[in-house]
Amino acid sequence: MLVVALTLVVQVFADRHLRGDPRARAFFALSAVVAAGSTVAVSAESVLLLAAGWSTATLAMVALIGTGGRGPQTRAAVRRAAVALAVGDLALWAAVAVVLSTTGEAGFGNLAALTGVPAVTVGVLVAVAAIARAGSFPLHRWLAATAATTTPASALLHAGFVNAGAILLLRFAEVPSGAGPWIVAAAGAVTMLCASVAMLTRPDVKGRLVQSTAAQMGFMLLACGLGAYGVALVHVLGHALFKASLFLGAGSAVERAVAARSRTAAPGSRLGSVVGAGAVLVAGAVALVAGGLLTHTAAVLLLFVLATAGVAGGRIGAGRGPVGIRALLVASVAAAIVAYVLLVVPAAEALAHTVPVSAVPPLFAVAVFLVAGLLAALTRTRGRAADRLFASAFAWGRSPLPSPRPAVTTLSPTAARGPLEYGRTS
Repeated sequence: MLVVALTLVVQVFADRHLRGDPRARAFFALSAVVAAGSTVAVSAESVLLLAAGWSTATLAMVALIGTGGRGPQTRAAVRRAAVALAVGDLALWAAVAVVLSTTGEAGFGNLAALTGVPAVTVGVLVAVAAIARAGSFPLHRWLAATAATTTPASALLHAGFVNAGAILLLRFAEVPSGAGPWIVAAAGAVTMLCASVAMLTRPDVKGRLVQSTAAQMGFMLLACGLGAYGVALVHVLGHALFKASLFLGAGSAVERAVAARSRTAAPGSRLGSVVGAGAVLVAGAVALVAGGLLTHTAAVLLLFVLATAGVAGGRIGAGRGPVGIRALLVASVAAAIVAYVLLVVPAAEALAHTVPVSAVPPLFAVAVFLVAGLLAALTRTRGRAADRLFASAFAWGRSPLPSPRPAVTTLSPTAARGPLEYGRTS
């Protein structure tokens, strides 16, 4: 239902956005094929049918990315997406072949019967397929290149297509493979940390949204690696709705930024920031204890949720609005985090009731959280370490700089080979 509903919303938007564009027909046809393939993959009752729907969506999405035009950026995006997604699809089909040759049946009920080398092989291959679809490390460069395609295509890509990695891992959760969760968790952790910092270096609206998606997919993979499939599923659903609205509203982002800069920014209140953040964190901690989630599989992931809510409460509390309004907004954030802990997490776990056979220990996520906090603090400092971090983040997901070429007498940004952001002009 979510896939079909999002596709219809994006198509309604594209009816106006692509009016008069010769690529409009191709977009509507290909977006329908992507939705059909994704729906089949999500609802399939056999690994064979899942792989068929998965690959159908892949082929249609690569073609959909190509509707962004004939420029060098679009060609690079199509080439990268085709290579990375082909690696993931081949890995998935190889996993299907192992399942069929080992168990003799294509149903998901036989996955738990896998043992030994076949189980490890299927777990690793499915992990590779999920990583490729999510645009995560080391197959991450294709996702950043897709910023060159049309806005409706970006909305479908980031709102639904990349989220399928979590569904794939959920469907194969019963495979007793100890290597698969480690591969998924490591790839998710690296992607989440690097993409979160890289997002701060992007000057373009869509480029920033792309890196935001990569970071969110990294968190989703980390959750699956820990066996918290319920948290991963609800995160995917929320990300799909939120990111679709952001991409469809990207056209007015510049106007909003200009309007925000025209307003005089008043200094914030440090006391209000501390009080706001403290109130939200205390409310979240009390909800964790009251809900008995401290020993839950997803408890360590709530560190990220509480930290995000605490930052929001701190920013609201630091504002210069009336005290009553700020207090009401902070209370709303606190209520939202309490509802998330006490209602959303248990409901999500009931929806995705799969019990993981093997998972990464929670201490891995704690280490990732500490590194994330260190990087966040480093981005607010100055010095050699901060400069190196900026340079590394700036290069994340981008193409190498094009080879030096003789100066050209044109103002066209596509005069040089490579992505538009590296175009040479004179």
